[in-house]
Amino acid sequence: MAKKQKHPEHENLERWLVSYADFITLLFATFVVLYALAQVDATDFAKLEESLKNAFSQNTLFDGQQALMDGSDSIFDQQQANSFIPSLMLEYISPRYEEESFKEIEESIQELTKAGELDGISAKITDKGLLLTFDDKYLFAPASAYLDSNARKLLDKVGVLICKKFVLHAMRIEGHTDSDPIHTEKYPSNWELSASRASSVVRYMINRFKFSPSLFSAIGYADTRPLETAISPKDPANRRVEILILKNRYKREFETRNDFTLNLTKAQQEAIQKQREQIIRAVEGDSISPAARKLLEENRERIKRQKSETLSKSNMELYINLDKETGDKGTMPAVERRVIKLDSNIPEDEDFGL
Repeated sequence: MAKKQKHPEHENLERWLVSYADFITLLFATFVVLYALAQVDATDFAKLEESLKNAFSQNTLFDGQQALMDGSDSIFDQQQANSFIPSLMLEYISPRYEEESFKEIEESIQELTKAGELDGISAKITDKGLLLTFDDKYLFAPASAYLDSNARKLLDKVGVLICKKFVLHAMRIEGHTDSDPIHTEKYPSNWELSASRASSVVRYMINRFKFSPSLFSAIGYADTRPLETAISPKDPANRRVEILILKNRYKREFETRNDFTLNLTKAQQEAIQKQREQIIRAVEGDSISPAARKLLEENRERIKRQKSETLSKSNMELYINLDKETGDKGTMPAVERRVIKLDSNIPEDEDFGL
């Protein structure tokens, strides 16, 4: 039987229309979606605006001053905003705030040291956080863990710098000794002495500046971790106490559901903030000379100028356009917040010695 011959297929010159139609359909659908997303319902937008206002003006742990975009009254500018304690949420979630605060504390300690207001302390930013190292002889007498008045003044100056920037950051206090053995009834070895000194500093910082106890840990290393720059394990430089302010990413090991600060009512939080502010005013008024205070103010102004210079040109143009739209040529749009009025009474000091 003869095979049926297949006729050659004719070339369809209009096949491209199928792909083209699919492309046009998808393109049309894309623009429809974009158009729908661009439409803002006025009622829904008003609800969102009201919700944001309520969230940022009332439901904060500590009341601040004004929004970040509001010129000199920035939450980063503590002096202008008359706020000694930064926003807890900003401290908790902003790596940039954390980094800038570490650097500011480090530079402030360097300036105070140059001015002769601080002795026996150094500051260094590490991978884990800000490390403050105290020379042991400026805090404790030999074979003792008692903080005398001079040691307390030194801790006050440093505590003020920490308290202004950090309330929720975990802090690890480490005690170190040299390799010279100690044999007393109270301290059978350097382990007990180093741990007791770290505990003494922890207790003072918590009671003095009202930090949350759950954020602190006291560790005694005895002579097991000498300084890299020490000549030998017996080098007196190894006798030191270190305060490590940990970065937030290392804080999980310290977090508990019974956190002291987060479980307080707003009224209790405001009362603690007032106490901190009173202590800060007292320390700055009594223990820092006018020359050193001037250096710190100049340092803050320099940091503020550096921050303002980092604003891009496009952001500045955006601010100008916002001013034109709102008709307010003098200030940037911002959410007003209340400022807590401070009490002038300063709590009496306590005895934190062992």
